Amino acid sequence: MELSNSTLSSVAGLQVVVCVVFTLIFLVGMLGNSLVIWIILCNIKQQFSTVMLILNLAVADFTVLITLPFWIYSFADGWVFGAPFCNVLLYVVHCSMYASVFFITAMSIERFVAVLYPFAIQKWWRRGTIGKLTIGIWVSAFLFAVPVIDQKATHVEHPQCSLLLSSYRQQKGLIVLETLVGFVIPFLVLSICYALVAKRILKMTLQSKSKSMKVIRSVVIAFAVCWLLYHIINLLTVSSILTKTSSPEVSKMLLNISERVENLAGALAVTNSCINPILYAFAARRFQNGFNTSGIAKLFQQLNISIAEKFSNESNIRRDNFQTSV
Repeated sequence: MELSNSTLSSVAGLQVVVCVVFTLIFLVGMLGNSLVIWIILCNIKQQFSTVMLILNLAVADFTVLITLPFWIYSFADGWVFGAPFCNVLLYVVHCSMYASVFFITAMSIERFVAVLYPFAIQKWWRRGTIGKLTIGIWVSAFLFAVPVIDQKATHVEHPQCSLLLSSYRQQKGLIVLETLVGFVIPFLVLSICYALVAKRILKMTLQSKSKSMKVIRSVVIAFAVCWLLYHIINLLTVSSILTKTSSPEVSKMLLNISERVENLAGALAVTNSCINPILYAFAARRFQNGFNTSGIAKLFQQLNISIAEKFSNESNIRRDNFQTSV
C-alpha cells in the first residue's frame, strides 16, 4: 500500500508541475505573440518580407497556444471534451507546428536571398511573391496535417487526448513524415543558408544587416533547441516499433525512455511558440533601454529598412563601377 500511495503521489506531483509549466507558457506566449501581431499591424506602415514572415510566424504560434488550456485541463482532470474535439485539436496543433517551422525556414531563405541577391528580393516583393509564398506555406501546413484528422486514428485515453493509429505501419509513416518535414529537411535548409550567408556577411558593414541576421539566427537556434528532443522521442518510438518482434526487451526499453521524457519534450516544443517574442524583446533592448512596444516596433522598422539599404547599397556599387569603367 505504501508503494501505491507513493506512486500516486509522484503522479499527482508530475501533473501539478506539467500544469504549472504549461500555464506559464500559455500566459507568456499569448501576451508576447499578441503584442508582436499588434505592433506589426498597427505600427509598421510598410511591411517588407521579413516582417511579413514574422507576423505569420506569430499567428502560427498564437494558434498553438490557444489550444493549451484544453491540454492543461486534460492533464489535471482527464479529457472530457469528446473524441471529435480531440481530433480537431490535434489537427490544429500539427497544422500550426508545420506552419511555424515553414515560416522559420522561409525567413532564413529570405535572408539568404536578400544578402546574396538583393535585386531578386526587390523583384519578388514587387510581384507579390512573398504574399503567394505565405499562402503556399499555410496551404502546405493544412495538407501535411491531414493524416491526423483520420477519424479512425484518433482515440481518447484517460487522462489525455492522444493519437493512436490503427497499425504500426501507419504510425511509422506519420512519425517519419513529421520528423523529416517538420525538422530534418528544414534544419538542413537553415544550415545551408546560414553557411552561405556567413561567408558574405563578413564582408558587410551595415549595422542593420548584422542586427537583422542576429534576430533571425536567434529564432532558428531556439527552433533547433526546442524541437530536437521532441523528434528524438519520435525516432525512439519508431525504433521501438521496428525492434518489437526481433528484440522485445530493447523495444520495451526504448518505449519506456520515450514515455518518461514525453512531457519534457512536449513542454520544450510548445515553449518554441512563446520564446520568439522574448527574443524580439531582447533584440529591441539594443535600440533603447527597457522592454517596451516602441523598442520592438523600432526593431521591426530596422528589419524593413535593412532591405532598402541592401538595395540602395548594391545600386550605388553598380553605379560606381559603371562610372569607373566609363
